[in-house]
Amino acid sequence: MLEALQTADLRISLFINSFLGSSPGFDAFVHILERNSLFKGLVVMMLFWGLWFSANRESRLFQARLLSVLVVSVLAVFAGRGLATLMPYRPRPIHDPELGFRLLPGLSNETLDGWSSMPSDHAVLYFAIATGFFLAHRAVGVAALLHASLIICLPRIYFGLHYTSDVLVGAAIGVGMAMLLVPLLTRGFLRLDVTTLAKSHATLFYPLVFFATWQIASMFGPLRDLLHSLAAMFI
Repeated sequence: MLEALQTADLRISLFINSFLGSSPGFDAFVHILERNSLFKGLVVMMLFWGLWFSANRESRLFQARLLSVLVVSVLAVFAGRGLATLMPYRPRPIHDPELGFRLLPGLSNETLDGWSSMPSDHAVLYFAIATGFFLAHRAVGVAALLHASLIICLPRIYFGLHYTSDVLVGAAIGVGMAMLLVPLLTRGFLRLDVTTLAKSHATLFYPLVFFATWQIASMFGPLRDLLHSLAAMFI
């Protein structure tokens, strides 16, 4: 059974990747979508701010849910990266030339070498955010789920950066985290009346939330770079 699933996973991934090279212009366009944060994290964080400032009759509950989504997003970043480190190492499709995956010009068999393929941390993060949005606002949640599927995850399979199963497992983890934690955190925020507290300390609250959304949009890239630089100074 496991062997059959692995075979199906490889065939689906190879099928998606087989279209690479058919249209260099399309490949270049998809590569821009896959790499540029303007089309990735910035999109969902703009959705967050749009929802935050939208008129809503139940604003206290609504904003408590959105704060919960933000917290879950931060946890999802660390969960995705942590699971990829702790789980058995799985080479990415492009790391094995014998599999026959097509490579985009500029990528090589060494791209992301040493970074495990399972699970997709992008899928964990973006499906956690999209599911959280869905719990707060159905239409925005559906848009975010489509964005997570088509803009975030599908290009990573297309370029051979992940197997289909990496994305599906990551998505399941992200959805599960949001379904479990968003309602739990929302109740906690309501008990603490965090939204009222945020309004009374707006000069501190909004800069901190802006910082959090900026870091989530970049998957904590600037913060990780800073920590690496500081660590290098003392090692």
